[in-house]
Amino acid sequence: MKFYPVLARIFRPIKVAFSKDRELYNELKELLGRYPCDLSLYKQAFTHRSALRGTGSKAHNERLEYLGDAVLDVVVADYLYKRFPTSKEGMLTQIRAKLVNRVTLSRVARQHSMEHFLVSHINLHVEGKFVFSNMVEALVGAVYLDMGYKFAKDFILTRLLKDFINADLEELEYDFKSRVLEWGQKSKKSIDFVSEAYPGPKTHINLFSSNVLINGEIAGYGTGRSKKEAEQNAARCLWEQWEKD
Repeated sequence: MKFYPVLARIFRPIKVAFSKDRELYNELKELLGRYPCDLSLYKQAFTHRSALRGTGSKAHNERLEYLGDAVLDVVVADYLYKRFPTSKEGMLTQIRAKLVNRVTLSRVARQHSMEHFLVSHINLHVEGKFVFSNMVEALVGAVYLDMGYKFAKDFILTRLLKDFINADLEELEYDFKSRVLEWGQKSKKSIDFVSEAYPGPKTHINLFSSNVLINGEIAGYGTGRSKKEAEQNAARCLWEQWEKD
């Protein structure tokens, strides 16, 4: 019996070649990196409740969506915990929320050309605001049930969210200005950044300095090669001082 999974993978291409669903099998292989085992799970993941109205069937994707949402949260939380070992819980939660939300998952669906998988009877222009993000969550649930946690984790991190992780996380992790501004809103304090350029070591290159002011008083100072970098460094100075206190 222990050889069955290996044999199944060997003979699956033959099964696919003679299957009426070979086009779906091949598209899923391109998306997942491997042929699926239980194709019915993926068909269910792509089926919106509206497609089953009047049929009495409950084989739509809402239960898989619930499961996939939980798997995404665990995988991303674990990844961020290990990648940012010194970050506090609030920052990790902020980064996870940026990665695992309906807007990002809808973009994932478009990036991987998954829209055509959806089976529904709704007007996507009127009712379809989050239908694709829900479908992505359901797909993750199907992958988890079909392939197991390890494969689902690799799929999420190296395929599904790869570009978003690589492009966004470092910037968000070090966006001290946003953290300071958010603190000011919550604390009902005025936050201002006052920046100016000054000549650098070479006369044709300007550097920038920035002060961050809380209720008009200087609380942090930073410099940089651009106004944005100087403001970030001023906010970093203030934030790191808060963490020491």
